[in-house]
Amino acid sequence: MSKTRMVMIGGFLGAGKTTLINKIARQLMSKKKKIGIITNDQGELLVDTEFIKVRGIDVEEVPGGCFCCNFPKLIENAERLIGNTRPDFIIAEPVGSCTDLIATVTLPLKKFYGDKFSTAPLIVLIDGPKLMDNAFDKDTLGGYLRSHQAEEAEVLILTKTDLLGPEDLKALESKLKKMNPNADLIRYSAVNDEGFDKIMKIIKSKSETSGAPVDIDYDKYADAEAELGWYNGVFLFDSPEYDAYDLSMAMLRDIASKHCSADIAHAKIALTSGSSHTKISLVGNEFSVGGVQGSRFGRGESQLNFNARITSEPEALRTSVRETMEKVMNSRKISYTMKFDDCFSPGRPNPTHRLI
Repeated sequence: MSKTRMVMIGGFLGAGKTTLINKIARQLMSKKKKIGIITNDQGELLVDTEFIKVRGIDVEEVPGGCFCCNFPKLIENAERLIGNTRPDFIIAEPVGSCTDLIATVTLPLKKFYGDKFSTAPLIVLIDGPKLMDNAFDKDTLGGYLRSHQAEEAEVLILTKTDLLGPEDLKALESKLKKMNPNADLIRYSAVNDEGFDKIMKIIKSKSETSGAPVDIDYDKYADAEAELGWYNGVFLFDSPEYDAYDLSMAMLRDIASKHCSADIAHAKIALTSGSSHTKISLVGNEFSVGGVQGSRFGRGESQLNFNARITSEPEALRTSVRETMEKVMNSRKISYTMKFDDCFSPGRPNPTHRLI
């Protein structure tokens, strides 16, 4: 039996990983290739998993910590996908605050499971506007983490290029080349598909990971992850009809009003009903529609998944989200119940393997 191609696509929260992965999956499926996706998060019940699932793609989830700290679960899920559908490609999306992936994930995959998987070069997405705003400054904890992600990448994808001018793009490319001179560098825009063919060429190639681990200070890494509060909530309601876009945007705007934009790493809302599914995101002060399936208007029994990664004490963030839910839903006279509600700061990374 031929090997399954394992493609790891990393990058910090809000860089556009899930949107790109969905586009890659649809492109491969249009060519009659079988696809599996593995999502990952510090918490449970993810917007991104729901987003992928409703599009008819076979998806598994590794919750409760990074791939590096849950490596056996990553392998278990990959083997389940192989047992279920024998995918030609498995696309794995590590949690956005995860780094040191060469040492803790791709090299262990190649060493211990090279008979089952062809492990592609590590792809890392770099948020172009964030790079412009000095979010990769190593003197900050978040900047240290983002920089390490860029430095260990074998393929760097500069995203959101449609928001940047030609001179800015040249300056950012020069900056990335200094950070990581050995990586392939691709400009990519989800709006006009610039660079998408180059990304697909790498994914479909036979090339395998050959990168070397990059030194990392695990104390700084742990502190950078612990800066963020991670909120995951699921809410249920029943309404004759509502505007899913309006409802999501009202909630995200209210959350944005309570926090400094620089502190909002990512907030996401998915609304699912029998007639529709929408996903809308907030990164800093930038809103984006991740996808709409069916009508913009939801009807009947519905589920709202709310994920937020914001620099905040966990309990303060939980209170913030709960107040937003109550304010927005009450203003629309929609009754709801809370099915799940969790908020925490991630613990210290403790990789299953670290090969150097």
